[in-house]
Amino acid sequence: MPDQHMSLQRTPMRELSQDVAERIAAGEVVERPASVVKELIENALDAGAHEIRIELRGAGLRMIRVIDDGYGILEGELEEACLHHTTSKISAFEDLDHLRTLGFRGEALASIAKVAEVTILSRAIETAGQEEEQPGHWITLRGGELIQRGRRARLPGTTVTVNDLFYNVPARLKFMRGARTENGHVLQLLQRYALGYPAIRFSLLVDERTLLQTSGSGELVLTLAELYRLPLTEMIEEIDVRDAEGHYHIYGALGNRVLAQSGRQYITLFVNGRWVQVRFLQEALERGYRTLLPRGKHPLLVLHLDVPPAEVDANVHPGKIEVRLAEEDKIVAALTQAVRSVLERSPASPEPIDFPGPILATQRRLPGPRRRGLHVAETAEEYKAQATAPVSGEILAHLHPLAQLQQAVILAEAPDGSLYLIDQHRAHERIIYEHLRLTYAGFNADDAQEESADAHLLLEPVIVEMKRHQAELLEMRLPMLRGLGLECERFGGRSFLIRSVPGGEGGEQLVAHLPELAEIAAEDSADWEDHLLIGLACRSALRRGRELNSSEQQTLLKALANVAAPAVCPHGSPILLHYSRTFLIDKFDW
Repeated sequence: MPDQHMSLQRTPMRELSQDVAERIAAGEVVERPASVVKELIENALDAGAHEIRIELRGAGLRMIRVIDDGYGILEGELEEACLHHTTSKISAFEDLDHLRTLGFRGEALASIAKVAEVTILSRAIETAGQEEEQPGHWITLRGGELIQRGRRARLPGTTVTVNDLFYNVPARLKFMRGARTENGHVLQLLQRYALGYPAIRFSLLVDERTLLQTSGSGELVLTLAELYRLPLTEMIEEIDVRDAEGHYHIYGALGNRVLAQSGRQYITLFVNGRWVQVRFLQEALERGYRTLLPRGKHPLLVLHLDVPPAEVDANVHPGKIEVRLAEEDKIVAALTQAVRSVLERSPASPEPIDFPGPILATQRRLPGPRRRGLHVAETAEEYKAQATAPVSGEILAHLHPLAQLQQAVILAEAPDGSLYLIDQHRAHERIIYEHLRLTYAGFNADDAQEESADAHLLLEPVIVEMKRHQAELLEMRLPMLRGLGLECERFGGRSFLIRSVPGGEGGEQLVAHLPELAEIAAEDSADWEDHLLIGLACRSALRRGRELNSSEQQTLLKALANVAAPAVCPHGSPILLHYSRTFLIDKFDW
């Protein structure tokens, strides 16, 4: 709003010294229409805009227009804004330690003006309070040269129109893709900025058709629903974690396991409001969900990481999409845990989800809102539609078993009247896996005893034959296997003798799988321990097809209530299927 702009302390435009310019110069490269849109949107955001409108014609090659309601550019600074290394955002290299803007190099407008015809129309916010209505001022540059200037009526803010992009670089035009592809790049870019700045109203018109429009509500979950045309508020969990010492604040939204996709395109990460692609941060996120989703699946995830400006270096990549962080180790661990803590308690949903795909890039209009639970107040007053929440140990501990389906699934009623389906094999697998992890974590190989206390001695030892490289690795790991209850010793050559298996229920089932488990224990992999624990848990868990009486069902559910990740098995498959009140009301039309 205008009154917010009036409190802004404007910094004058100035040309950076040669020394500063050389230290930050990375050369802004205008590769395609989306590159132009990115730079102009970032300028609008830095100018405090509350509404940004983008118009494209001819895939952006004929015309790109970005309109904002920011604080505008002073008349005397219009030309300066189009000079190389001229900016109001920094004046010395040390200013990067206090950077709070997306742009800082002062190259974007100059680079765009070199390869197109650019018209900038702007009216400074300072003129808004004057009694006499003030016009805006405009200049036009072509190929970097000023060719025209004038005045025109305009509300405070800036309009940048880019015509005939690459008119003087025919070689670049040859590499442009079709209109659908170029428009798709811009749409994807706008979706990212809308998620990064949910309080900003974004709209995108392509050849006079609206492809994207957000309300600027300030609510990330609502923005996700607006972008992806789904009832996402029922499928999203919010994340909010901060460091007590003030080194980081992590917040955002994570889709439940129903929304998992086969690609990473729905993972979006911002650092201090800047969309980034940083390998070590992406790996940290993946470690958080890798074992909690099926192989090859990735979540819908929008995460913001705010750190003190002095603890982040944004001057790393020409496109400013990479950063370095001072407290990297702390932040990496926090990102992994933030994602894991949500997904490990996220139950599956009975409704199939048609997640958005390429069709959104050419969709002509927004679909109408979905109507849900309209008759609740009339015929089912005691029921109230509510979003599916992460499952907690308290909920599981109070589930009431109703029946066993196909000797594989337990049907149970929750205190709120919703229905849970629990896969008995996966539930038991998770219980055993977490018990083994606690056992393994508390075992010190240096203090290994001759025989593990929690072990079941086999009547007949099992001999397994290994390959040479496997035998060497397995022999090194024998003390660690002993800590799990797997008593194993070399039996000459490449043979090994296994004398015991971990104690507890299901241990007798492991005997037939010992050769396979020995191979897992001899993997040349950094994750071999976890793979072995998963293998042990899976092969000792109770099988589907085993009948459980009511008491056994209740015991299994109570044990599941005490694990850290009750919603997903160690392989990443769902344990729980939740039929919420919302689902029942909708489907039965109560």
